[in-house]
This record gives sequence, C-alpha cells and structure tokens, in this order.
Amino acid sequence: MKGFRGERTESTQGSATIPPGWEAAQPRVPRHEDNPKYPGPVPGPMRGPYSDYAPPPIYVTKDRSGPRPGVRFSRTELFQLLVAILALSAALTLANVSASRGLFSAGQLGLVIGLWFVSALVAVSTGVGLHEISHKIVAQRFGLWAEFRYSLRGLAMAFVFAFFGFLIGAPGATMVAGYVTPDQNGKISAAGPGSNLVIGTVFMLAAAAIVRTASVTNIVPFLTTTIFVFAWYMNVILAGFNMIPILPFDGAKVWVWNKGVYVGIVVLVVVLYLAGVYLGITAL
Repeated sequence: MKGFRGERTESTQGSATIPPGWEAAQPRVPRHEDNPKYPGPVPGPMRGPYSDYAPPPIYVTKDRSGPRPGVRFSRTELFQLLVAILALSAALTLANVSASRGLFSAGQLGLVIGLWFVSALVAVSTGVGLHEISHKIVAQRFGLWAEFRYSLRGLAMAFVFAFFGFLIGAPGATMVAGYVTPDQNGKISAAGPGSNLVIGTVFMLAAAAIVRTASVTNIVPFLTTTIFVFAWYMNVILAGFNMIPILPFDGAKVWVWNKGVYVGIVVLVVVLYLAGVYLGITAL
C-alpha cells in the first residue's frame, strides 16, 4: 500500500495493515441517557435533548406496543392549555367590549363585562379546550404522542384584533408525533370538529329547553341561556372554520382521508346552525 511513510505493521487478525502511530478503529458503542420522556435503555445518539415543549424528535419505526388505555396529560400541557383558554377568553371579552362602546353606562358595564367573560370562558373551554383534547384522545388511542402547545404569537394576535371589535387568533394546536397513517391522520383531525358538533348540540337543546319552560325575563334563566347560546354559537363557528379544506386546518386532512366524512361534517355544521335559528335561540 502506497502513501504511508515508514514501516507497516501487520495486523494479527488478517492481512490488513495499520500504519505506525495509528490505532485500530474501535466500534462505536451507543451511549444511553436517563431521559424521563423515553423510559428504558435507549441509544443516546438516537435522542435529542429532553424538552417539555417539543415532541420526541425521532421516530424510526411504528411503536408495536399499541395504544395504552386512558388519557395522559403532562404538567406542561395542562399549564399551556389553561393559559390559552384564559387568554382567548379575555381577548373575546375585550372584543365584545370594543364592539359595544357607548351602548352601556358605566354602572352597567361592569356587570356586562362579567357576563361576557363567563360566557367566553364556557365557550372557549368547550369549543377550543375540548376540541384539542378530542384530537389528543384519538391520537393516543392510536399509540401516538399527542400534547397541546399554545402559540404566544397567535394569542397576542387575538388581543390586537380584539381592540377593533372582532377576534382572529390561533391559541395553539395539539402536536402529534409518531408513525401516523393517512387514515389515522384523518380520524384524528375529524375528532375536533366532531366534538364541536356534539357539544354545540347539547348547548342548543339546553338553551331551547330553558326558553320554552322558563321566562328569560328572570335573571337566572336569562344569564344561563345567554351563556348556553354563546357556547352553542362558538362551537358552530369553530366546527365550520376548522373544516376549511386548506392546511393546516382539520378540513384539509379530513378531505384527503374521506371526502364523504368531510361533506357529512360540513352538512351537520349547517344543520346545527339552522336548528338554532329555528328554535329561536339566535333572537336572544
């Protein structure tokens, strides 16, 4: 072999030679790390740094252990979901205040703001919170990693628009990681709008029942009906908005998975809204 200076040393394991001063390359032994996110001995080079804010960075093959029963939340996820719900509720309240300038006296404004915030909190908790949890439940049933992560930029944008009397914002999303098939991706995406339809139907029927059995001139039925109607309307809007067939909305993934399901959800959104109009709750 040319290109090496000095004498060559014969290897004891065969005819291969090693130049003087060189050491035989040893096979690299993967290191292991104690990472609470990845239980068990796992090669260190296969894992990124541990973070509560990011999904596992590398998936090579499908997890063959299958789904585990129950729904699992991390403390980081619960904290970020709570922050997103409270912030979006405050932004929605601010939007109502901005759109109603001059309609209420100073004495009335405090009570009205309180009612708006409670209504927004119920609407956002069910419309956004349970929407995202529905994505998570279905994803975890498929054995996937799924956690909600807020978007501080999206929440800040909601407050900016709220000053102009309307709301546009992106509170966050449920991050899903793992070996996801197109079929699973479509079902996970459909779970969110599907939950809005179910929750919206419950609020609509409850509001309609109060209207038909009690006088909304009484303070308690009036406040309860106002909260229920607001939650119904929020769930209808979120279900319809998320079915826009453009990424990153749920509708784009549902359309790719099953066009029949997509059309069915859109039709149910329209029916749910028209049913509320027919029952007279939109006049409240």
